[in-house]
Amino acid sequence: MIPNIEREALKRGITRLCHFTPSRNLGQILSGKVGILSTRKLQEDERTVFTPTDLQRLDGFPDHISCSIEYPNAWYFDKARSKDVLFKDWVILFIDTKYLWLDGTKFCPRNAASSRGAQVAGGESAFKTLFEDSVSGAYGNRYSRTNRTLPCCPTDEQAEVLVPDVIAMGDILGVAVPTNEQAQNEVIRLKLMGVAEEFLRSLRFSVSPVLFEKYQLSASLKKGERPFETPCEPEVS
Repeated sequence: MIPNIEREALKRGITRLCHFTPSRNLGQILSGKVGILSTRKLQEDERTVFTPTDLQRLDGFPDHISCSIEYPNAWYFDKARSKDVLFKDWVILFIDTKYLWLDGTKFCPRNAASSRGAQVAGGESAFKTLFEDSVSGAYGNRYSRTNRTLPCCPTDEQAEVLVPDVIAMGDILGVAVPTNEQAQNEVIRLKLMGVAEEFLRSLRFSVSPVLFEKYQLSASLKKGERPFETPCEPEVS
């Protein structure tokens, strides 16, 4: 545990991490009673059927789970979805911030796959690089903080947090989907996979199409505006 990171995160008003995944993985995450596993952990269990979001793991950290702070990395999210031509439903999982100050968590001020993970590092100094006044990003672009940038958001929208091994199911705070219809479909799928109704009632769904649209999300964040997230209570029984 790194207390200085916890203090800085609280000061910045960071409320969550985000991890996106194909909808068909949600049932495996929640019915397994374990949570979100790194690619390496999944590969160790030959019985697990899964679809890793990043098959190549160009960042070089298959034993870590790719997350982002407060909002999804909309640019990589869009790229990942475009590769899946058969299954179009995806979800965004909101995760407890405590993983930011967990020993072993690593940070990258830009997309972690750049230069095959050369800028990925752990510790307080690495965490603070996410919020530097100016950051060099993809395609030679340089991103700078303005007086509108939300304190909780990294300077580069593609900044990543790499969480080691496992994110416990109890630390999944909620699930975001683009439509009410998908929220209901997710509950139906989860019930068919044996997820208990009691747990489904406690699972917090929110509907926010903007989180699934890279240009809209980026425009909102550049203006310092939080996209609307509407609580949703899909029928369980």
